Amino acid sequence: MNIFNYTRILTILLIINQVKSSSSVYSKELDDQCSTYCYQVVKPLLENVNTDESMTEEYNELQHTIKLQAEKIKNLNKLIKSKDKLSKSCERQNGNQQKLIDQYETQLTTLKSEISSKDLEIKDLKSENVKTKELQDEITASKQASSCFGNLTNIQTLRVPIIHTMTVPCESNLPEAGGGWTVIQRRKDGSVNFNRPWSEYREGFGNLHGEFFLGLEKIHLLTQSQPHELFIFLGDFFNETRYARYSNFVIGNELEFYELKVLGNYSGTAPDSMQPHIHKMFSTPDRYNHTNIRCAKDYSSGWWFSKCYRSNLNGMYVYSDNDKDVNGIEWRSWKSRPMKFAQMMIRPLE
Repeated sequence: MNIFNYTRILTILLIINQVKSSSSVYSKELDDQCSTYCYQVVKPLLENVNTDESMTEEYNELQHTIKLQAEKIKNLNKLIKSKDKLSKSCERQNGNQQKLIDQYETQLTTLKSEISSKDLEIKDLKSENVKTKELQDEITASKQASSCFGNLTNIQTLRVPIIHTMTVPCESNLPEAGGGWTVIQRRKDGSVNFNRPWSEYREGFGNLHGEFFLGLEKIHLLTQSQPHELFIFLGDFFNETRYARYSNFVIGNELEFYELKVLGNYSGTAPDSMQPHIHKMFSTPDRYNHTNIRCAKDYSSGWWFSKCYRSNLNGMYVYSDNDKDVNGIEWRSWKSRPMKFAQMMIRPLE
């Protein structure tokens, strides 16, 4: 802009001042004096002055606004820096926490693996325990099923190989013997005839609650299934009782004529009368399996005869001890007189 224009503007501003300080009448006169040309020149300038003032105010307002915004920006920058520091601190903490998390996850994975391994071990142990218990149950069941195990009394059903089951009397009330015995023969009142053929001695006969013979085949199966001991309980007509005990009792099968194979060691109060019959075969009145001597027929009974006997617990029952020469139930190593009571029992060896 040149000097002339500045001069011109100053002149106009001076005129504007004078116009503002004059009254409205003066302004009107001035308009009249300036004529058409003056008015046309000055009027737009006056309008521009008003516009400049408005712009100046707007500019000042904008400057104030800018200042406020700058202050806000400054505060925001401070806040951002503070947040950046906090963010970095959080990142560091997060990093540390992530490391801890990674460590814990590693430990957790290791522990899970160990737990899984222990679970497998526990499962295996449980499986082994189940198998062990099953075996123990089988062993116990086998013992209980094949003998009068424990303190059983009265009639019980046993399980044995081949014939599967058999019904037997159990005895646990004799103080001299203890518990768990299977009764295989009993004589007490003469209610049952023991002069029987081979087939009946093989299968058994009599009354399990009274006098009976269990049967050679059953006795063979019992003594064959596991080792047994033999207990013989005797009573005379003077109510004296004695017993003989043998540590191992085994008889053969029918093809072996139910041979008395094993007796083991003797102990007891009735002197031994069974050893002379060891390795002798069983005979009945209708079947001789020993020498030509007809002991079974002559003494009306079945037994392991040997010229003819030192004992015969299946002999004829007599009801008194009046005649020492009578043939009856005998255990000659104790006395050569008839017995009032005889009972044979077997029990598995412990």
